[in-house]
Amino acid sequence: MDTKSFLRSKTLWVNFIAFVAIAVQIKTGFAISPEWQAMILTGVNGVLRVVTKQELGA
Repeated sequence: MDTKSFLRSKTLWVNFIAFVAIAVQIKTGFAISPEWQAMILTGVNGVLRVVTKQELGA
């Protein structure tokens, strides 16, 4: 199976964006409830896992 660069991974980008969003929430005090954050991130990661066709390479 062909591999792709980790920079082309939608899953890694979504998780990086989530990390930045949480950091912004901590810094600004504006926050979405942790339950909603977990549900949204779990759902998005689940969808991306289903549509993933390539594994990551170096």
